[in-house]
Amino acid sequence: MSSLVLGTAGHVDHGKTTLVKALTGIDTDRFQEEKDRGLTIDIGFAHLDLAPDIRAGIVDVPGHHDFLTNMLAGSTGIDAVLLVVAAHEGPMPQTREHLQIASLLGLDAGVIALTHVDRVDAEFAELAGATAAEEVRDIIGCDWPVVQVDAPRGTGLDDLREELRRLAESLPQPSDDPVFRLPVDRSFTISGAGTVVTGTIWSGHVAVGSRVRILPAGHEARVRSLQVHSEEKKEVGPRQRCAASLVGISRHQVERGDTLVTDASWRPSSRLGVKLRLLKDGTRPVEHGQRIRLFMGTGEVMARVALSQEHALEPGDTAAAVLECEADVVARTGDRFIIRFYSPVELLGGGRVAEVNPPRHWRDRVANWNACLEAEARESIEAALRLAGARGTTGAELRLATPHRIATDLPQEWNAIRIGDRWFDPEQRDRMSSQLRLWMEQAHRDAPLDSGLALQSLRAAGGKEAAPQLIEASIERLAGSGDIVIDGPRVRLAGHRVQLGRHEQATQDVLVQAISTGGFMPPSPADLADLCSAPRPLINSLLKLLIEAGVLIQLTPDLLLTASAERDLRDKVLRVLGETDCPTPSNFREALGVTRRYLIPMLEYLDSIGWTERSSDGRLPGPLARAALMESKTE
Repeated sequence: MSSLVLGTAGHVDHGKTTLVKALTGIDTDRFQEEKDRGLTIDIGFAHLDLAPDIRAGIVDVPGHHDFLTNMLAGSTGIDAVLLVVAAHEGPMPQTREHLQIASLLGLDAGVIALTHVDRVDAEFAELAGATAAEEVRDIIGCDWPVVQVDAPRGTGLDDLREELRRLAESLPQPSDDPVFRLPVDRSFTISGAGTVVTGTIWSGHVAVGSRVRILPAGHEARVRSLQVHSEEKKEVGPRQRCAASLVGISRHQVERGDTLVTDASWRPSSRLGVKLRLLKDGTRPVEHGQRIRLFMGTGEVMARVALSQEHALEPGDTAAAVLECEADVVARTGDRFIIRFYSPVELLGGGRVAEVNPPRHWRDRVANWNACLEAEARESIEAALRLAGARGTTGAELRLATPHRIATDLPQEWNAIRIGDRWFDPEQRDRMSSQLRLWMEQAHRDAPLDSGLALQSLRAAGGKEAAPQLIEASIERLAGSGDIVIDGPRVRLAGHRVQLGRHEQATQDVLVQAISTGGFMPPSPADLADLCSAPRPLINSLLKLLIEAGVLIQLTPDLLLTASAERDLRDKVLRVLGETDCPTPSNFREALGVTRRYLIPMLEYLDSIGWTERSSDGRLPGPLARAALMESKTE
């Protein structure tokens, strides 16, 4: 069975609720106050079978201006409008305001029900219907059929049902967007069912047993049961009015304005990049920094407008803007919204969300916003990837960043690359590769005596905002093209070579000579700096080059031996190990002729390379020494 959601619209006292009851048999006035006053205060709900395979949910909204906030909560998520106009009054202020809201929400399908025709003659009714149709044509830009009805007597109801059936059949099929979302318009408790929420499913499906999140607060719950028009369902989908019983959450943790989602990619935000449009017949401009009321989904929040232009936005004009909300909202690219003046409360206009949580410097992103909202699928998605920048986006996040349906994989001919689980604009990889290469060139200039750089430092140079996948792919690309050379944890530009000047070479020769002369008790790097009358950073760089070249062996940060001295150290220690059973430090000190200051670091170094092993009584041969001792016995 196909489904759709109809929303009523029209001026107060034009008979919306009476008409819905005549069509469906359901009184949508839920509160006693509404019944006593004969005035709809809050949204009500009914359903109507238009054909054996077509069921319409109906959202009946209040017509009085004082309850427009409730009307807006009921208007989101509907597919078509049932505009109710009283024949004896014709279109009135709320008729026009409701049509303006429908236009801002992108609703162009509807039927006009001309009520109270019993109060006027046929000619006057025809004139009232023509006037209503002209009002729709002026605001919506479409022709809606007019059906004359007398709800109390039942006159014209069959004709109206038939027109609604034709309307339902003319609507496009609902989107197969898999991302589930249900803005909550009611929450309450029922004995035995727990917390129940209702709303219109905007997209995706949810099933009994599903885990849901309630945003923006982030509470989690499990779906115990589902109903559509009082019928139990195992699963529900778009264009259906749904009641969901939730387990794991209290009535006070969910309210109108919240949104049920299942996908983890949803992120509430207090900043929205938008395309803003003011009503052409409005009376108020919107200034930069102005406080407004934002209506999105079923909720209302206060926000301030940051315009992309220096001057105020005049009625009838359109501009890019950022809405700085005073509370988090739940939105995706393409969502429509309504704005009203802060005080006095009057309708200003509306617009569409172009980007959720844009950066502080956003004005250079407007061209991509336009492409995201207005272009065909390929250009829109490519624009979304450009907006994602170096952080990229997962497939699930990308679905929320464009109004178009996207598949798991994007076509190869599109300007999109996939790295791991994220999608990027190909230019991001090019930019990152260039950025990393420039960083390495500068690093080599800053430290010309370093033969290489820490690979981890190169990764960090990609920036905190960039996705690690992009940085790694760019490094691999540079290595694959031969631009850089990776040697374990070190990396260098392919053409980088350390070239010592005459002074550096002379200093390095002095270092080698001093350490060689020192034997097993060489001077420390600090002593070497004093000896050479050279700055410590230069000494450290020259020593590092000698270590990398294998001329020196670093036992500890402060103890370096020449390669020949280190071999001599291992040979002397091996003789002690072969001649003495479990030698003590005193045995080694006597054999090496060194003080304890040098002996202990030496023994710890030999332990670390597997030449010796420490025991409770002294030192034992390590794996390498044992192998050397066995080899010496076989010779």
